[in-house]
Amino acid sequence: MREQILKLLKAVPFTPFVVDVAEDVQRAIGTNDHATAFKRVLAIEDDVGYVDLIAYAHIRRLHDQAPL
Repeated sequence: MREQILKLLKAVPFTPFVVDVAEDVQRAIGTNDHATAFKRVLAIEDDVGYVDLIAYAHIRRLHDQAPL
């Protein structure tokens, strides 16, 4: 999962994507500077500065962000 996330974060041009953690929990990655893939966790920062740490084992799937 980490390798897939790194590939998405480094893609040029960057395409926003969504991380599904649970059936009703999703985190959108709108820009590549709002997420960092560490060795064991994905850190996602929102516009206010709050950070979610998500273990790769808890990520169910990745998918493209739906257009607004």
